[in-house]
Amino acid sequence: MTVRKDRRCGAQAPRRAARLPARVLSAARRLALAAALAGAVAAGVETAGARASDDQGQRFVSLRADVANLRVGPGRRYPIDWVYRRQGLPLLVIAHFDQWRWVRDHEGTKGWMHKSLLSVERTVLIMDEEQTVRERPSADAPAVLRAEPGVIADLLGCEGGWCRIALAGEEGWVRSTALWGAVLPAP
Repeated sequence: MTVRKDRRCGAQAPRRAARLPARVLSAARRLALAAALAGAVAAGVETAGARASDDQGQRFVSLRADVANLRVGPGRRYPIDWVYRRQGLPLLVIAHFDQWRWVRDHEGTKGWMHKSLLSVERTVLIMDEEQTVRERPSADAPAVLRAEPGVIADLLGCEGGWCRIALAGEEGWVRSTALWGAVLPAP
């Protein structure tokens, strides 16, 4: 818009506000809505007439896909917050909304993931330091192998503070406190 001078009093006509393209406004609205919904669901309040539910309770699952997107809201239109590239990684399901699961990883990162990317097959992640996998659930049992931090193993079961895992074609026992994905965290 050009500026014109009013011929009678020499003043300038007021300027109009600049208009943003519709696609920029639409993207900004979607981003604001995603942030608001993610915050509202995280706080456990009702959003848009629907409520995230934890009817099935917290439970561990594992990544089914080689590449999985963690989103800020429960839908494909929400922005991707994180991309996982590690099949079998254990995740904690906190709540669900329709076909979407609100999950947390071993580092505390939370977000929404479609249920098709998740598997009910239980896996565990070796945490913090190298662990000795033992023949029996006892600290003095013979070693089967050693597992470094970050290694993912199949979970076969837990009892008495020990978990039986399958790793590299071997089976053995590791203390449950050394694993992420075995025991549900305290609320």
